[in-house]
Amino acid sequence: MTRTFTASDGVKIAYYVDDFADPWKPSNALVMLHAAMGSAKRFYSMVPGFARYFHVVRLDTRGHGSSQVPPPDTAMNKQRVMEDVVEALDHLGIDRAHVLGASAGGYAAQQLAIHHPGRVKSLALFAATPGFKGEQGRRWLNMAAEQGMRKAFGDTIGERFPVGDCEQGLVDWFMDEICKNDLAWLARYVGYWTETDFMNEVEKIRCPTLIVKPGGEPIGLPSLYGEMKKRIKNSELVTYEGARHNVYDYLPERCVKDTLAFLGKHFPAELPR
Repeated sequence: MTRTFTASDGVKIAYYVDDFADPWKPSNALVMLHAAMGSAKRFYSMVPGFARYFHVVRLDTRGHGSSQVPPPDTAMNKQRVMEDVVEALDHLGIDRAHVLGASAGGYAAQQLAIHHPGRVKSLALFAATPGFKGEQGRRWLNMAAEQGMRKAFGDTIGERFPVGDCEQGLVDWFMDEICKNDLAWLARYVGYWTETDFMNEVEKIRCPTLIVKPGGEPIGLPSLYGEMKKRIKNSELVTYEGARHNVYDYLPERCVKDTLAFLGKHFPAELPR
């Protein structure tokens, strides 16, 4: 069931709640933040593994999924997307949560841990470096404007999936979901991140942090993952050898398993032994 709240700038944000934890036990929250050009639906295959132990909250990032596409005069920056998460936590009465971010969702997750450390118990970052500064994202946007989203992202699908080694139905569904987006908003949203690098801030992250690097990462700079590990003191870097960027889409069971193992190590009371 889709639920919504209104952010402080008037934009409606959609969210979803799944909780199948034992009702007689305390339920800790896990907030999931999806990648750009997607929606909370992208986590469909990960939710069952998490919802057995956590109160799972999935947000549709502003301008994505069932959330409102913001008017042109509203701000689009790292502070605004972070504030959406803070305001969602306030709306739901959640003081602190574990936060999982995929790609651009991980940018917001990192910002939350940097600027509101008291709200974040842990981070799990999948293919999420500190921003996406560079020409690659701009190239996608230019191609999409000239050729249409389906052709532009279809031609670059190998950057996201190991085509031929994963289910074609998943790839087709992914393309259908991308093409539901408003291209003008994507130009603002993705375009902002292509100008943004906040590596100099990540040393402020103090919570336990899992960093998952796709070993065959073709998006962004793969060397940034190692730099994150150096700067985030309480962090663990795991490499998925040979993997493309979208590990959270095509390796969901592994992502869930590794996240639960990480949380079990740092928060043993929250998971069954």
